[in-house]
Amino acid sequence: MRFLLATARKDLLRLRSDWPALLLWIGIPLLVGGLLVLVFGGDSNPRARLLVDDRDSSLAGRLLTGGFSQGPLAEIVDVEGVATDEGLRRIEDGDASALLVIPEGFGAALLDGRPASLELVKNPAQTILPAILEATLDIELEAAEVLRRLFDEPIARIAADEDREGFPPDSLVASVAAEFNRAGEGARGWLLPPAIELATVEPPAEQAFDFGRAFFPGMLILALLFMATGLSADVWSERRLGTLERAIVTPGGVGTFVAGKWLAGAAALALVAAIGLVAGRWAFGIEIANPALAFVWLALVGVALLAAFTLVQVLAKSERAASVLVNAVTLPLAMLGGSFFPFEAMPSWMVALGKATPNGWALLRLRAIVDGDPEPRLLAVSAIGVIALLVGGGWLVTRRIRSWTS
Repeated sequence: MRFLLATARKDLLRLRSDWPALLLWIGIPLLVGGLLVLVFGGDSNPRARLLVDDRDSSLAGRLLTGGFSQGPLAEIVDVEGVATDEGLRRIEDGDASALLVIPEGFGAALLDGRPASLELVKNPAQTILPAILEATLDIELEAAEVLRRLFDEPIARIAADEDREGFPPDSLVASVAAEFNRAGEGARGWLLPPAIELATVEPPAEQAFDFGRAFFPGMLILALLFMATGLSADVWSERRLGTLERAIVTPGGVGTFVAGKWLAGAAALALVAAIGLVAGRWAFGIEIANPALAFVWLALVGVALLAAFTLVQVLAKSERAASVLVNAVTLPLAMLGGSFFPFEAMPSWMVALGKATPNGWALLRLRAIVDGDPEPRLLAVSAIGVIALLVGGGWLVTRRIRSWTS
């Protein structure tokens, strides 16, 4: 026991002396969490600003721009009247998504069925919002053309009588109204949908997808993954410095030596896990349903990764080969295991592979703990699996290290 604790203390002192690496491991979840808050925090709903220079001041122009203030468009579009020069300047300054110029005579040309044109200047620095504005204008103009053709006769009579002074006679109003009614009745089959029966079904309530909440547990697993690879390489440092050979001939033996190294690594990994959980809760506002269980799970995951990567290290024939082999294993695991991208943002085939990786499987359990659904049976089986990995991996690592000096 004394040799075990002495080995662990020695490694912890070495870790403390290598404080830049320790700060880097601790800083991974803190740095990424801060970036998530900056990128995804606050109000992220996009709004388009449409500047309008209405030189016609007709009913048609007002109806055209009024369409942006109705329904769902009103939630994402702000319409503001400006002069063309000011509008172009604000487009250059990035203060608007587009400038719409309605030329003089637009309304009269629309009533007469003559060609009419609009000028839309889009902000080149934006892509989606100007495209929404342009598509909406196209729909409105097509609708105006359909209505113009459908009600051609009554509109023509209104346009022909626009120069009359005073109010139109009752006979004209009645006849125009009758023509509108007949035209609408004739197009009933196209304008009005068939009679159907509707059944209203309330969909289940869904919570909005929280990208930061989905991403942060993966960052904790990623920090442990990188830290485990770094700590596992210490066996080669011990061999290069000659301390490994001396440890083998001590009364405690190489098994106790490996156990002490893993004990020190587990303490360092637990420290990083604790700092990450505290930062997630208090610095970045990520609610954790069971922080104590999340800490224990992260510590188990960390020591399991350390044992697995130590085994990979000692199986290599040289320190350089070990570094290449560990990196070849670590990067695909990090990419597939939900750390670089949440599973919700990955293709289905990649999700299936990622959930089968050790770190991806551990991430799913961690997210369940964070969300308050810890699945105790799975966690108990996992704890037994970690213990089996430590015993079996320790035996294999011990045999391999002994072969180095035989």
